[in-house]
Amino acid sequence: MGFAYADPEALTEAQREAVAEHQRRVQSESRRLSLRALREEAELSQVELATALKLSVDRIARMETGDLDRVQLATLRRYAEAMGARLQVKAIREDTHAELG
Repeated sequence: MGFAYADPEALTEAQREAVAEHQRRVQSESRRLSLRALREEAELSQVELATALKLSVDRIARMETGDLDRVQLATLRRYAEAMGARLQVKAIREDTHAELG
């Protein structure tokens, strides 16, 4: 995206929308890769993790592809703990954030 480093005020509305869409895509991809990478780093298959957490393999796969809208925090915490990690939740608003929990 050639205009990504331009002054935001100089961008057209279409360019601003394209940048916003790119940022949404990058954030979504990061979330998906981080869960999968965490599992792979722990050298666990989806089947092994699903068995340990008493979840379906399909549910693990959906979580890893960013389908987190209906996942309880307790499930995400168990997922992280199974990898030897901890769950950190942030509420982000513009240039500020609050860590929850």
